[in-house]
Amino acid sequence: MKKIKLLTLSLTAFLAVNLNALSLDDAVKKALESNFDIQSKNYDYIESLENVKSNNANYLPKLDASYGFTNTDKANAGFESDEGVASLKLSYNLFNGFKDLALKESSIYLSQSSQYSLNATKQDIVLNTKTAYINYLDKQNALDTYKSAYILFQEQYEDSKNRYEQGLIAKNDLLQVQVNMSSAKQNVVKAQGDLKIAKFQLSNILGGIDLENETIEKLNEQAIQSSVYDEKLLENRSEIQALKMNLQSIKELEKSAKAGYYPKVDASVSHNKYYDELSKNIENKEENQNIANVTATWNLYNGGYDSSQTEIYKIKYLNANSILSKTKLDIKLQYENAKSNLEVALDNLETSKLALLQAKENYGIVKNRFDEGVSTSTDLTDANYLLTQAKQGFNRAYFDKFIAISTLDRIIEKETY
Repeated sequence: MKKIKLLTLSLTAFLAVNLNALSLDDAVKKALESNFDIQSKNYDYIESLENVKSNNANYLPKLDASYGFTNTDKANAGFESDEGVASLKLSYNLFNGFKDLALKESSIYLSQSSQYSLNATKQDIVLNTKTAYINYLDKQNALDTYKSAYILFQEQYEDSKNRYEQGLIAKNDLLQVQVNMSSAKQNVVKAQGDLKIAKFQLSNILGGIDLENETIEKLNEQAIQSSVYDEKLLENRSEIQALKMNLQSIKELEKSAKAGYYPKVDASVSHNKYYDELSKNIENKEENQNIANVTATWNLYNGGYDSSQTEIYKIKYLNANSILSKTKLDIKLQYENAKSNLEVALDNLETSKLALLQAKENYGIVKNRFDEGVSTSTDLTDANYLLTQAKQGFNRAYFDKFIAISTLDRIIEKETY
């Protein structure tokens, strides 16, 4: 019975641990849901949709209701001293130089640009999340490496202490080992601090969620696999598409500025009620009037405002086009750098594997020679340092590979969000 209870308790503890485990996929999902940069861009996109709606309102008629009351101390002929007017007016713009159409199209292009910008932000956050997640695992491995080095120095110190008590080594050799052990302990403390900061950085990207009691799972290599990368896909980058939509929006704004060269035609229908001498019986003083009106206006000169606005939008278009060209070059450079980094990372990983294998073998040889009294404490210390550096080099190359793959995936926008 006790065994069953113990088994149940162990299973419960196991499930509790796994319930609080955070995988890379989980981290990406949480970032897409809770990251504040994404939320801010999403609000920009929602605002752009409302701008489209507001510009659509220009195609609908306007209905206005008004009431006015006039009191004069001396009434003129044909007018009462007290007079009220209630009016209901329906108006509609028949033509305004295509300005409404241009503004509507401009707002649609800006909305599409905002949507592309939102997607670009999501792509960036996914990469930042993967980088922060991998950085945390790298710091965790660094801590494990420094702890291992510290343990080896502790063992070396105990061996050296025994040798010193037996008169086999000088005191300065013992002190040197003790200093190296203290230095290794400092590395452990610093690595613990770096790991804590890395966890805070990951938490911030995920919207500030509490990761204090979360276990960060080891990297699932199947989650990050290298693909075949096609340079032609760079043209579909969200940043490029957003700038293209912005160019189209500026074109439409230039058209709206040219609307000032055309006449404007407005039509309206109103129904008015007049109330005279309101202090008397209003029922007997009511008069109705219906008015239909069509008005055409054409501005002949407005100080050159329209021509200046047209030139401003032409300049804005040229500027935006320059930014687009530069962005394409920057993205191409990003792609070439990322490819190069992946090639370097793969080469470094193979080299670091061999270096780690050699460092482990070297430490084992030196440790055996030290135990036999052939090698000195300095030789063992050097072998420990080499082993620590080899472990760090392998860990760094291992994680650099996945960061390079994630960066390439982001540059070609492998995932769609």
